Amino acid sequence: MRPPSFYAPTTASALLLLLTTALTPTPTHALTATAITQPTLNLDGLGRVGIAGDFSGLSIVEYAGQSETSPFANGTQSLLSRLPNGVFTTLASSDAQIQALCVHELADGTVKGIFVGGNFTGLGNVAASGVALWSPEDGSVMALAGLAGKVHALLCDREKGTVYVGGDFKANESNSSNAISWVDGKGWTDLPFDGFNGPVKSITATANGTVVFGGSFTSLGNASSPLVRHAQTVNLVSTNITATQTTDLAGFNDPSSIVCSEGTSNQWLTRDGQLGSWTAGFKFEFKPTKLKLRNADHEGRGTKIFRFTAFPLAGIMNLTYTDSSTNETKFCDAWCELGEGATQEYFFVNDVNMNAIRIDIFEYYGAGGGLAGIELFQDDIFAFASTELNEPTCASSSADARSTSTATGPWTAIDNDAVDSEYLSVNLDATELSTARVVFEPHIQQSGEYSVLLFTPGCRQDNSCSTRGQINVTGTYTADGTAESPVILFQTNDYDKYDTVYRGRVDASESGFRPSVTLTPASSQSFSTVNIVAQKVQFQLWNNMTSSGSGTTSTESTGTTDLNGLYEFDPTQTGTPTASDIASSVVNSAGRGLGPSATVIAMTAKDDITYVAGNFSADDGSFLYFFSIGPDGPITPSKGGLNGTVYSMLLADDILYVGGNFQNTNTESTDGVGFVVGYDTTNNEWVTLGAGVNGRVMDIVALSVNVSSGTQEAIAISGDFNRIEASGSSAALDVDGFAVWVPSQNQWLELMDGDRIAIQGVLSASVSIPNDSVLYAGSISSQSLEAFGAVTITDTDPNTLQPLPMIIQETSSSSLRRRTVVSADYQGVVTGAFYNEGSANLTILGGHFTAEATAGGTVSNLAVINGASNDSVTGFGTEINNSSVVMTLAKVDALLFVGGSIEGTVGSTDVKGVVVWDMSTNALASEQPVGLEGDAVAVYSINRRPNTQEIFVGGAFSSAGSLPCPSLCVFDNSAKQWTNIGGDVNGTVNIILWLDNDSLLVGGDMTLNNTATYLAVYSAKSSAWEAFTGDISNIPGPVQSIAFDSSAKDSFFISGVTVSDGSAYLMKYGNNNDNKFITVDGLGDGSTIRNVQVLELSTEHASTDSLSSSQSLLVMGSLDLPSFGNASAALYNGSNWTPFLLASKENGERGSVASLFSENEQNFNSGRKKLARGFVILISLAIALGLVFLIVVLGVLSSYLRRRREGYSPAPTRASPVEQSMQMQSRLSPAALFGSIGQNSAGSPGSRPMLT
Repeated sequence: MRPPSFYAPTTASALLLLLTTALTPTPTHALTATAITQPTLNLDGLGRVGIAGDFSGLSIVEYAGQSETSPFANGTQSLLSRLPNGVFTTLASSDAQIQALCVHELADGTVKGIFVGGNFTGLGNVAASGVALWSPEDGSVMALAGLAGKVHALLCDREKGTVYVGGDFKANESNSSNAISWVDGKGWTDLPFDGFNGPVKSITATANGTVVFGGSFTSLGNASSPLVRHAQTVNLVSTNITATQTTDLAGFNDPSSIVCSEGTSNQWLTRDGQLGSWTAGFKFEFKPTKLKLRNADHEGRGTKIFRFTAFPLAGIMNLTYTDSSTNETKFCDAWCELGEGATQEYFFVNDVNMNAIRIDIFEYYGAGGGLAGIELFQDDIFAFASTELNEPTCASSSADARSTSTATGPWTAIDNDAVDSEYLSVNLDATELSTARVVFEPHIQQSGEYSVLLFTPGCRQDNSCSTRGQINVTGTYTADGTAESPVILFQTNDYDKYDTVYRGRVDASESGFRPSVTLTPASSQSFSTVNIVAQKVQFQLWNNMTSSGSGTTSTESTGTTDLNGLYEFDPTQTGTPTASDIASSVVNSAGRGLGPSATVIAMTAKDDITYVAGNFSADDGSFLYFFSIGPDGPITPSKGGLNGTVYSMLLADDILYVGGNFQNTNTESTDGVGFVVGYDTTNNEWVTLGAGVNGRVMDIVALSVNVSSGTQEAIAISGDFNRIEASGSSAALDVDGFAVWVPSQNQWLELMDGDRIAIQGVLSASVSIPNDSVLYAGSISSQSLEAFGAVTITDTDPNTLQPLPMIIQETSSSSLRRRTVVSADYQGVVTGAFYNEGSANLTILGGHFTAEATAGGTVSNLAVINGASNDSVTGFGTEINNSSVVMTLAKVDALLFVGGSIEGTVGSTDVKGVVVWDMSTNALASEQPVGLEGDAVAVYSINRRPNTQEIFVGGAFSSAGSLPCPSLCVFDNSAKQWTNIGGDVNGTVNIILWLDNDSLLVGGDMTLNNTATYLAVYSAKSSAWEAFTGDISNIPGPVQSIAFDSSAKDSFFISGVTVSDGSAYLMKYGNNNDNKFITVDGLGDGSTIRNVQVLELSTEHASTDSLSSSQSLLVMGSLDLPSFGNASAALYNGSNWTPFLLASKENGERGSVASLFSENEQNFNSGRKKLARGFVILISLAIALGLVFLIVVLGVLSSYLRRRREGYSPAPTRASPVEQSMQMQSRLSPAALFGSIGQNSAGSPGSRPMLT
């Protein structure tokens, strides 16, 4: 990506280019920013200071709510707001997508809350199916129970206190489907037309007060009734059957015998003279439409009066049946008749879900009651993953005539009371994904247009949320065998959900053909082990089709009216719309003028024009995918619309921004139409956004940006693209599915000069809240500054971050890891250095990255930014392997020793582990050390012995060339050769620091004289290893970093990784700890520490045992702070942790901070508080003036004493004219006048009288 220009420093509180909406905290409580106060660092003695790491965005923590949260890889989204520094913060998270927002405000200005719609099953840890109400006052979420499915569109009517809701859902307590309203004070209220027979995608209000619904529907009302009724047999075989008062008669005492039985061969009887009951508990929920009972007939016994009760409702069901004696339809509820020896069919009056039934016998024939058979039927067409729940074999001997399923793989059946049916579950690793599948084959007895629903149980019920993955759903629905395009779905829903995976024609099962749905794990998953579940599919009929001699005929349900993706509703109308009402609407007529099966996805209205977009064409071919409707009917857009589907639109002033899957206009070509374009509603012409992007745009959301000319409105787009296309003088730019267009600058924000916010992810919706706040929906990772791998901090303002002018390209993970030290890969910038001798101004960065070189091409793993040469970038070229990793840098005069996992050839020298860069020539040095040898050579630390040319090198190696020199070796820079330090040492050295001119503190994972140790001291004076004076027995693992906290270097912090469990540890030695290492607590278990450093403070805190009042410990890496969350750097004052830096990478994932590097080494004061710089200057000035005054006084006093010794007496106050004349005539020789110059003053030691 393009780096920010190297202009004025960017502070965490004021960015030159900052995406922001309102930088003043809103008075609404849930959106109010809470500031976090950072300790004031004193970096005076360090000179230039840099921060290195693996990031593309970095923030100083200023407000609660800042985080390193990644955009959710599992498709989930959140409600978001903006902090004063422009960073997004999460207010409430959902378990899926949020697709619509609107403010539910009443006519008197009362804000009832924010309606939130989407395909989620939970929001803010509250179970909510598709819709919820969020409070901007306190951030609470209220579930609006009553809908099942997903919400795509919302429209809030302030004057009427009504919210119109559209989507793909069913109302639980009414007949409405896909459209309904919420009325203040009443709740869910059916619209006069009970919704639509297909999903609603968009809702907009027109200038004349009507409401327009757009979507994929062909009529008002809900689903059609099937022509073949009661055709699905409910499985009673898999139920848990019990009974009361069962007879003791052999052959009649099994209550389960009457299931799947024929005639009266199997009967269940009650005890003679007793009233009994028969109960069945199911492993699934169902909604029966017909009950068939066969009465017992053993020696005159049988049931006469019964009652049917459904559970869990515990409700007595209302039934109808035909009296065989009169052929009349009768009704019954608590007392239903069954004829003696008869077989009777009963029909359920009400649609009621149940998972258990009970038949109570209240009267009987003969000596007692009983039954010989029971069957239940339903209209709902299901196929369950668990085969025992499908239609029983007794329903049909042929599998083609009943619902079935086939599961392949190590599936396990889960029977969970919180889920409405048993389901299958499987845990798979990456190599097993292709081994599992479930094929559902429903029993389809009539062709028609169906919605195919796939049900997924929630992950909270079985505690699988942390491993739930993605599935791939394919289907074959028509007899021609055409396979529909795969649908990729996340199974990360908290609570039960269903997804519509297909909507269209389905053929009945016949002639060897059966519709089928296949569920498999998606090939790409977010986890090494993934959980996949399979529950059931439902085929829901919404349009009947009957075969005729000329083909297939569509038959709408009674009372519906022909529509095609558009419907205009007049809110003043309370009665059911008539055909004439519908026909009189210009909007409805415009819909009927579209081609068959039109899908309207996006709409907006401006003045008296309604703009419509989606997936459709005009019947007459005049336009595609986009048009408008005026008072007189459809209006053909410029150049006939677009050449691909439109998914999103946003009106900003006179420009309508359109995003989708198109690359040009329809009838004439327009340059620059790349998946996003503007439409000038005043001039009716297309306006390009540069040359667009290179992939599908799904969402367009309004933002505000601060640019040099002030706050400007901008347009954020999200979708399936990874590049902003080249346009004019602007080169193409890689992005990651998110970009921002600034209309006032006619440019993409990412291509504009200046520092800016780092932002990745998706924005799907936004809404303005009263009091000038904006609420967003999406999945966003953002940091206050876009910077790649390194930033600098000025000593004048430690809260100012300044990006470096270098482009680092995203690279794949390296396989190199610090053995036994850290598990994280070395990515990004690991370390850095500054070189400012003479006129030089170099910033050197090392790590594992690829950066763009100024002269063209790239440099890898070592980059040198020359500030004296217009920030030109040079570095390692082809001499050093691209797979190398730089881990440490050490300056020795004008030479830079570079260590790491490095291999290459410089001139004729094969280098390995260490290479030397000449900073005076800004190139690889002509003389290079002989390469180190060993298995997986890596150098982790290089440190020059004070006042010498001896360069100590520590790492993982066994020799230097042919010289045995394991783990720690010395390079004599004068002789240009390696020297063995002596002693029996092996293992890995991670860090080396000088305690004084002769003693080297060594940390790592080592063995000395066959004794394992993590910390030791090497004496360069005696060439021998020495035992560390403190007690190191409780150090739990290899030492990775060390930080001194005093100039005496007798106390310090260490960090590393615990051997037993791989967790990070942090310990302190010294400060009266009885020579023991004391554990520093406060970091979470998931922390990784890369480096530690003690810094001075300008303001004091309370003194602690581990740190003085003027110090703070900077801990860097990837940290878990239990009271805050994740951070890449934190400050510790001896008792409390403060999150300091947050980092994110270009793909939105969490970043990390590797190290702090500086121009000068840290010098520590005595612990007393330092004065502010202004006071130091004033005191210095006062001292200087005092000294000048003292010198003047001493000079006057000395002159006075000298003259007294010479016999000085005051001259007469007035000389006589004669005396005056004589004195003036007397002359002095030059020798008398200047003879005393250079001699000692009179009266001082060694002085002599002046001769005359």
